[in-house]
Amino acid sequence: MKHITITNFTDPVCIWCWGTEPIFRALETHYPDLVEFRYVMGGLVDDINNFADPDNGIDAGAEGANEQIVEHWIEAVEVHGMPVKPEGFHLFSNEFPSTYPQNIAYKAAQIVDPGKADAYLRRIREATLTEAKVTGDVDVLIELACEVGLERAVFSKALKSKKAEQAFHADLRLNHEAGVEVFPSFLVEADGEGEPVLLRGFITYEEFKDVIRSLTQGTLLPTAASPSMEAIHALLAKHPKLAFEEVYKAFDFASREQAHLFLEDLIGKQILIKEEVGLSYFVRMGL
Repeated sequence: MKHITITNFTDPVCIWCWGTEPIFRALETHYPDLVEFRYVMGGLVDDINNFADPDNGIDAGAEGANEQIVEHWIEAVEVHGMPVKPEGFHLFSNEFPSTYPQNIAYKAAQIVDPGKADAYLRRIREATLTEAKVTGDVDVLIELACEVGLERAVFSKALKSKKAEQAFHADLRLNHEAGVEVFPSFLVEADGEGEPVLLRGFITYEEFKDVIRSLTQGTLLPTAASPSMEAIHALLAKHPKLAFEEVYKAFDFASREQAHLFLEDLIGKQILIKEEVGLSYFVRMGL
C-alpha cells in the first residue's frame, strides 16, 4: 500500500493554516495510517512594521495591523469555518513585532521531544487564534509548552539556544528551495513515486483527494469514515480538542445539522464538553 507524505509549509499564526486543520482531520480518517504530515516553518512576519499583504488589506504596521488582521480573519472564517476570537486580539506591537519566536519555539519543541512538537504547534495556533494570547511573548510560549507536557527548564533552554534558531533558518531555506511563496503550501509525495506536487494556498479535501489519486495511479482511494462515539474517542485521543468543523469534515455526515445533532447528543450526555468560541465551538472529552 502506498504511503503519502504531506509537507506543510506553514506559520503558527497563519489564519489559512488554521483553516486547513479540518482538511487534515478528513485525510486522517479517510486514509487511516496512510498519510504522514510534516511541518516546515515559514516565518510569515519578520517585522510587522515592514510587512504588507495588500490583497488582504494588511499594511498598517504595529499600530494598526491587529485591527486589519481581525477583519481578514472574519472574512476567512466564512470560507473555512474554524473558530476565532477577534475580541482582545493584540498579537503585534513594537515589543512583539514578529512571528519568528513562534516558529523558533516549534523547532525547539522538535529538539526537546519530537513526539510532542506537533501538539505544541496546534496549541500555539489555538492560543493565538481562539484565545487572543500574545504568542510572540517567550513567557507565553513556555507556558504553552508546559501545557502539552514539555518540561519547562529543558524547553526554555532549547528555545533560547542557537540550535533552535538555526533549525528555523534551515526551514526557511527549505521554503525557498521548494518555491513556496504563500502559506499554507503543501508538498504531496507518494512513496517516492512520480513527481511530488506542490499545492499553494487553501486546499480543499477534494483537491487533496484528486492529487493522491493521481500520484498513486488510482490505487489509493479514501475509505468510509462513519461517525460514532468510538470514532470520536479515537480522534480526540490524537487531538484532545476538536473544532466542530474538524469533526464535521472528519466523518461522513449527511449534513452540518446532522453533525451538530450528533455532537449535541454526546454533549448532553456529558460524554463531551462544549467550549464556544466566536461563531463556532470546540469539543473535548468529558471528565
